[in-house]
Amino acid sequence: MVIPIRRVSVTIYGDTFEWILHLSMTTQDQKAKLLAKNVMAIDIETENTGADIDLDNKRILSVQIGNATSVELYYADTKHPAYGLPSARDRIAEMLSNGYVFTGYYIEHFDVRNMSKFLGISIPPSKFIDLSQTDVIMSLKRSHGLYKLEEVCSWFSVPVTHKLRMNEKAETYRTRQDIVDLAEREAPKIRAKKGGALDYAKKDAMKKITIGNAIFDSYKEFVEKGGSKETLFYEYATGDVVCEYRLFEVVKQLQCQKP
Repeated sequence: MVIPIRRVSVTIYGDTFEWILHLSMTTQDQKAKLLAKNVMAIDIETENTGADIDLDNKRILSVQIGNATSVELYYADTKHPAYGLPSARDRIAEMLSNGYVFTGYYIEHFDVRNMSKFLGISIPPSKFIDLSQTDVIMSLKRSHGLYKLEEVCSWFSVPVTHKLRMNEKAETYRTRQDIVDLAEREAPKIRAKKGGALDYAKKDAMKKITIGNAIFDSYKEFVEKGGSKETLFYEYATGDVVCEYRLFEVVKQLQCQKP
């Protein structure tokens, strides 16, 4: 099958990008949602200190909704009902009824799925666009091998410093014996699921376990400080929404550019 292509060129944040955009069977559907009148990024953080990004989620810690300049954050252990997860559920339902479309990165298989599981709210496919599945991102993966959020954002000059700070915190957990032991136990499961060498599976397990612990410990500090904006967790959680919305703007410009 021949995949339709289109050459694109656009200047974003002062940088000009040019490459071949591979079109897909869902190009027109993607375009319709990218051009929706009201679009907001949505992102969640979960309590997950294990090695499986799906099976080890225990609960949702926070829900963030916003764009490049404004973010609403709701969290599980607040003493203020207006900022709690039930309020997040109500806010999402309100926005859906008002015609909003949500966007995010890997949103279909993580955020939407876990919000349905833990919050009991369903966002239908017609009401969200997963940036990781758009023609722009899939073309970047095909041509340059880039797919992780940090890699894609860096390619398009979208700041992801919040990710770097949390990664630095995660590095400090690598010598904890309980984490080393857990990574050793989980590595064979990852290898059985993904294939490859056992050493690679151990590194994969260690990365997921350390970042999960770093996020959860940062969250506990955030709660202890009453939801303070001057915490690593707040920076990390809101930073995800901001960078994903900025990435949405990039994808929209590139994919909706007239031939």
